[in-house]
Amino acid sequence: MISALSGVCARGLLAGLALSGVAGWSLTSAWGQGCVAVRGSSQCLAGVAMDPAHQAAHLEGGNWQLALGYRWLRSDRHFRGGREEADRQANETEVVNESHFFDLSVTYAISPRFSAALILPFVASDRASLYEHKGNASGERYHTQAGGLADVRVAAYGWLWDPMAMPRGNVQLGVGLKAPTGEKAATDIFQRPAGPTLDYVDQSIQPGDGGWGCTVEGYAWRELFARSAAYAQGSYLFNPENHNGVPTRIANLNSADPDTRMSVSDQYLLRAGLAYHLIPSWGLTVSLGGRWEGVPVEDVLGASDGFRRPGFAVSVEPGIGFMKRGWSVSLSAPVALYRNRERSVPDRRNGRHGDAAFADFVILTSVAKEF
Repeated sequence: MISALSGVCARGLLAGLALSGVAGWSLTSAWGQGCVAVRGSSQCLAGVAMDPAHQAAHLEGGNWQLALGYRWLRSDRHFRGGREEADRQANETEVVNESHFFDLSVTYAISPRFSAALILPFVASDRASLYEHKGNASGERYHTQAGGLADVRVAAYGWLWDPMAMPRGNVQLGVGLKAPTGEKAATDIFQRPAGPTLDYVDQSIQPGDGGWGCTVEGYAWRELFARSAAYAQGSYLFNPENHNGVPTRIANLNSADPDTRMSVSDQYLLRAGLAYHLIPSWGLTVSLGGRWEGVPVEDVLGASDGFRRPGFAVSVEPGIGFMKRGWSVSLSAPVALYRNRERSVPDRRNGRHGDAAFADFVILTSVAKEF
């Protein structure tokens, strides 16, 4: 469920379509598509801002940006591989996750080329299901919740070239550190046949993943012609730890299974598209692009034996943004075109293929102010 694939941005990715300085891609929560545990808010690089009509905007040395990003999703469409299990909704046995992600970030410009950011993510999630409680056959749906501070990040960013010397395009790179500040073992009451039971909530709504990680990010833009530009973004969270030791519901049923501890998984995000400065006097920009985010089957570093629901969503992402007098506001709504719940390492080892719920669309919005 995301992040996500995560963060928010201050200033504006594409003149405010995503704001720079916030959550630096929200990698820790970044990314969320329901049961695939990608956590987070909108995702952008610190200090990224582009005005297709003029030149690359950037923070002046010594300036600050304060930004707040918000991401909402509701996942209830179940997939096993790329095939949807439509019977889950038809029989009303689907799992429904609803999550609200808030990323507060502060960015400081060391110089016009280099900046640093602190990202404080918060989350509130609700999960409604039958099978985790009295079983699908009971027809009784109950809710569990979790929330609070998620995994905090610090990051540093730099443009490859001086923004003032490259007014028609540039590339920014970033690296960061993710700390396991979010609760990895949140609990709630489950309504079981034997009575109410306190247990760990599902991995998809745990506020944190329980591991230290590092992030790498990239952002590039290039003016194509008057008032228009192309952009591309990419980000990856490396989580080298295998699992965080917290048992899943499966562990309660079969404690001998070594794969029933929650995995500390990598996450990724890719975005690319076009932006057009619709009304320059208003600082109004519109954009359209593609988005690919998810959790890989295997981590780049370390083992991948714990329980995870790997998978990804490919979406089309329309957006609109406003940037004027130091303020940046953005809104976008990625709409899923393709979703795939891949087989995890334990799935392959045990000859099975689990499913996961995905969202039809996600709402991303952010607001930032430069000081």
